[in-house]
Amino acid sequence: MTINCLGRVNVPTPGTPVPLTTNTSVVASKIFFQVIPGLTGKTYVGNPTMVQGTLAGVARILWPNSTGGFSESFYIEAQDGENSIRLADYAVDAQVAGEGLLVTYWTE
Repeated sequence: MTINCLGRVNVPTPGTPVPLTTNTSVVASKIFFQVIPGLTGKTYVGNPTMVQGTLAGVARILWPNSTGGFSESFYIEAQDGENSIRLADYAVDAQVAGEGLLVTYWTE
């Protein structure tokens, strides 16, 4: 298994989801999203067409960790254990411009 660290995926404009990639051939067996300590706004994981206001397309809302305590996370794993999750099908959005999530994925 190979770890691939995307690092911090930032959202320049709140309400405009940032896809993990635009390359539809990038696949993974697992994806991990984590709140970054010190940020202040809620972040969202979902599909690239998600809408914060209605929560359409939102899979998970992660709360900020502005004081350095517990950092929420969200984990997606392929049921077959294979590289069957397309990263282009997932995106990050944030309430605050310039904030985002730490994103890591694994390939078999």
